[in-house]
Amino acid sequence: MIRFGSSLALLLALAPSFAAAQEAWPPALPDLHRLAAAVPAPTGVAPLQPGVLDQLLPKLAAQDYGGLGDEAKRADAWRRGRRDVGLRGGELSDGAGGTFALSAPLAAALRHADQYFGMTPATEAHPPAHDELVAAATSPEGVENVAAIFERTIRDRLVTPTGVVVPEAGGEAALDGGLRFHEIPDMTRDVLPRVARAADDPDELARLYARFPAEMKAIDENGLLARLLSSWPGWIARGMEKEKRDKILHLTVDTLLRNASDSYIFDPDTQFAAITSQDWSGRYVGRWHTHPPAFRPGGWGCADIPSGPDMDIASKEGQNMVFVFCPDGFDFYDLAPLAGAEPNLDKVLKTSYRSPAWRARFQALYDRAFPKP
Repeated sequence: MIRFGSSLALLLALAPSFAAAQEAWPPALPDLHRLAAAVPAPTGVAPLQPGVLDQLLPKLAAQDYGGLGDEAKRADAWRRGRRDVGLRGGELSDGAGGTFALSAPLAAALRHADQYFGMTPATEAHPPAHDELVAAATSPEGVENVAAIFERTIRDRLVTPTGVVVPEAGGEAALDGGLRFHEIPDMTRDVLPRVARAADDPDELARLYARFPAEMKAIDENGLLARLLSSWPGWIARGMEKEKRDKILHLTVDTLLRNASDSYIFDPDTQFAAITSQDWSGRYVGRWHTHPPAFRPGGWGCADIPSGPDMDIASKEGQNMVFVFCPDGFDFYDLAPLAGAEPNLDKVLKTSYRSPAWRARFQALYDRAFPKP
């Protein structure tokens, strides 16, 4: 979601494109099995979904995920030209009896990716229905899972120059007895607290650009803070009052922190890392993200409804579930009906969950986090 505060009008105008969806790897519905015809695996060898090795090993080699680049490159060279390649314990095996020993991390990455793409047949045979999603999201287990996500994001709240913001969370989901949330961290989340702590320190903010160029570019997509920092020495040389400089700096940092926290970037690299590090099962549902609580004096406030960019993603990708925090529960928005259609909030399916226990739980959390003087 994109949200711009009124303070932005006092600064340089920013184009409303911060959280534009990036092209995902792989496609939203795991469908690498389409890339090759299924072939039988050797006896005793677990078959890998066709396309997994073709896609996974070169990407691991090129990006060196988890330090597996060199090993993935060797494994990729070994399997080329071989038939009936499968996974047997900690090694690759082909139909002729050839083997290639794998480290435990690389074998685990292959198994996880195979699980991910292995959800496709069951998903296509029985696509998750809206009623199933509602039942899973509002079941006792589902409610607890949603509450736990909101609690964690509240723990990760940011203190900005003008207040407190709670970041969004998101990822992909599957149905397997219940709604399974696979979280994919936003690429900016580890850097945002550093920006918040450096709100008064232009030198440290400049160092963050040097240490985290991709993350800082995502946070400051239109270069608002970067231009300010480049102007800073000139302001000092011209004798601009420190109070005025600091006010502009605080306003800029506050704007970026709020915009970035109110957005969730679905980044292909972090998605890939999640695919290869998590266990997957069941039927694939699609993307999800939260609209977290708003900070208000005395208690949490309701979050916003799905935004235009949220609906654009659903229109393009086919699903984008949004869980909107409320003081006494949450609203679950199923955006699947927008697949291939024009964004239209009237077509979105909404389910509300409310509970006195939820209100008491999150009010107590607020009171612990912000005790009265």
